[in-house]
Amino acid sequence: MAERDNRIKALARATGIAKRTARDVESYESELTDLTAKLNKMIADGKDEYTIKHQRSAIAETEAVIPDCQRRKEKAIRDLEVMMAELKAEFEATAEYTTATDLLSQIAAKDK
Repeated sequence: MAERDNRIKALARATGIAKRTARDVESYESELTDLTAKLNKMIADGKDEYTIKHQRSAIAETEAVIPDCQRRKEKAIRDLEVMMAELKAEFEATAEYTTATDLLSQIAAKDK
């Protein structure tokens, strides 16, 4: 029984990790869009070069983080898919398995 509980907990953890990393990527991409719009407005408003340079630096930092977040997201999804394949026969009817399936569907729909 304890082994079963540990595998369910591992599935729930893997689901949480995939959800968090997907949310991180989405957040950084949204931040990049906002920062870029802010930079364009600064340029249009004729802000000083120091402020524009600082904004470009913030954009570069955000751009640098996105690929790593994307890799972590892809790894978390792969790990979750592998775990789900291993546990499908025994746990397919559980709430944790259903939650994981729903999450993967949501992520796939957003990535289209």
